Amino acid sequence: MEPALRYSKANDGITKSDFLNIVHYCGLNITEFSSLLPVSKRTIEKAKNNDLLSPVVSDRVLQIAALYQFGSEVIGSIESLRKWMSSPLIALGGKKPLDFINNDTGISIVRDLLGRIEHGVYS
Repeated sequence: MEPALRYSKANDGITKSDFLNIVHYCGLNITEFSSLLPVSKRTIEKAKNNDLLSPVVSDRVLQIAALYQFGSEVIGSIESLRKWMSSPLIALGGKKPLDFINNDTGISIVRDLLGRIEHGVYS
């Protein structure tokens, strides 16, 4: 999704249904994905499928979706990216990329690492 469109969509809010599709795409369950967000799992569970999530939550969900989309292109497939996201990496001090994506700085760190991989820089 283009950044301007993602910005607009985040400001409007995404539906719970959109959220669930992104959770599925990322290969996580609601508990795992909710731990990456500035909202409780219970708040999301209470929402109906057509309810809009807040702009802050929507923005984080769309950032994670964009990261997964970029990562699947770099790594080669969404399945391979899911494995990579759950693997401890030396470049991240032995932590998993998934451990980093609960805030903007961590998302940026993982995106930068994927960019290094994309350009063949030893990571």
